[in-house]
Amino acid sequence: MAPNLMLFPGRKKNKVVVSEGYPESEYNPTRDVLDGDGRIAIEDLLESIQGKPGYRELRNITRHVEKKGKLLQAPLPKEDRDRLERNAAYEQSKKDITRWEPLVKRNREAPTIIFDKDTDSGFSTVGAIASEFEPRTEFEKKMSSLFNDDKVMAAHKEDGSRLLELNKVWRP
Repeated sequence: MAPNLMLFPGRKKNKVVVSEGYPESEYNPTRDVLDGDGRIAIEDLLESIQGKPGYRELRNITRHVEKKGKLLQAPLPKEDRDRLERNAAYEQSKKDITRWEPLVKRNREAPTIIFDKDTDSGFSTVGAIASEFEPRTEFEKKMSSLFNDDKVMAAHKEDGSRLLELNKVWRP
């Protein structure tokens, strides 16, 4: 005798075989769906609205789309899409790097490396950059007029204490 029948002598044992570990629902498909490829065809969806208005037109449209082959695939999951993008970026950067290999190899094997001395990099000092500055806004124009004032320039050349006096005059 089974052990659970000994504990409950008046009860009969149910011989129900549960083949699924969970109840069937829209989130838990049946075994026949799991055994197949698990895809839902458009015909499966159209069966539920068969006989309703617009069914025939919708069926014709789906057949037309299937004939033309313009079906869109579902987008890839984010992880797969990111991996493919990283692989594509890697391949592109690998191609870009190969163009520098001869130059790097030549520089590694050279006993000394001489860089071109005639390279013009534009401005060489901060003073050169500042000399090309043109005031654009109202504030910049006002500041430029104060800095380029003859009294300020003369005070700066002669003595710093004169600048302090001018600071007191110009403060609002």
